[in-house]
Amino acid sequence: MNIIGEMAEQTTDWLRGHRERDLPPVSWTPGLAAKWLIDEATLQNEAAITRMRLPTSVFRRRLRDELGEGVDLFDDKGWTADPMSYHRDPPELRRPRLARRSALGLDYEHLVVRSGYEPHPEEPGRDRWLGYEDNREAHAWVLRHPGGPRPWLICVNGYRTGTPAVDFTTFGARRLHHEYGLNLAFPVSPLHGPRAEDRSGDRVLSGGAMNTVHTAAQGIWDIRRLKSWIDSTQEPTAVGMSGISLGGYFTSLLTCFEDDLACVIAGVPEPDLVRGQRRNVDRFLPPFYEQWGLSWRSLTRLNRVVSPLHMDPVVPWEKRYIFGGLVDRWVRPGNVKALWQHWDEPSICWYDGSHLSFPWEPDVRSFVRGALAEHLDVRAAVVV
Repeated sequence: MNIIGEMAEQTTDWLRGHRERDLPPVSWTPGLAAKWLIDEATLQNEAAITRMRLPTSVFRRRLRDELGEGVDLFDDKGWTADPMSYHRDPPELRRPRLARRSALGLDYEHLVVRSGYEPHPEEPGRDRWLGYEDNREAHAWVLRHPGGPRPWLICVNGYRTGTPAVDFTTFGARRLHHEYGLNLAFPVSPLHGPRAEDRSGDRVLSGGAMNTVHTAAQGIWDIRRLKSWIDSTQEPTAVGMSGISLGGYFTSLLTCFEDDLACVIAGVPEPDLVRGQRRNVDRFLPPFYEQWGLSWRSLTRLNRVVSPLHMDPVVPWEKRYIFGGLVDRWVRPGNVKALWQHWDEPSICWYDGSHLSFPWEPDVRSFVRGALAEHLDVRAAVVV
């Protein structure tokens, strides 16, 4: 291949965000270019906010010490070798507080309950995590139809979200609830929305390795408790789960714990948080980063306990679904492909779009509707 050809190929790989040769080809149009640009602009804005927060020597020391102590502890406990052993089964959720609310013309109930999650006693960062007082309350937005049993869908939204208006819009709650007839539950992820300490999502990825681990562990704990409430008190005909972006990551994790889910739909999922972080920030790190003791190898090892790529799914193969954007700048197609391969290549929808364009993609809507019709019987549940 000549130099011009190599440069053209490298440019194409950069635009697509991957070097995979076996994914569907991208046909560039003005509309697709606009989707790419919006994704890239929002990603660079997020990166700029992160870079403006200059780490102090105290913060760097804390990151280094927690990472080293965490890797040693997780190895000694056997958690890195057997990630499932790190997690504990949460108690069943029975009597949450429910308050009636409305957003975007939709009536819903705001569910609140004490989370009950605590890091293991020996874990570094435990006291700081428990000091996030608002995060100790679990929240969810619940949309229920009156009458008899119905299928439920748990919808887990993405990074920086956690408000009813955004969550309902992202998933098309009106369509799912009124047209498809589903009961819906939207759990709020740790450190997001009303659980945030600062801006929604702050301290999840920028607060150090242990914060990321505890976010994932508590997120799974809270979702499992929410599901237990649905199972034990709501008489569901079936319970499915759908997640977007960071919610897709939580969905991928939950497949390792709950074998009775009717279906799981991982939308633009980031299955490897460390790989995703490194892609976005590695080139901005100072040359003495390794001297801080913050190696990517250690971060990867620590995050094994919350990596869906290091645990086996227990949800049957035919109930697993994935969709990914071919020009996604937030979660690169190669990362989505890694989860697809780990899941033994179940049904997948590749669409000509970006991370943020999926709510308006006809291919995605048809794909999701097909999965719900197959496993939640949405046609029988439709409200006339």
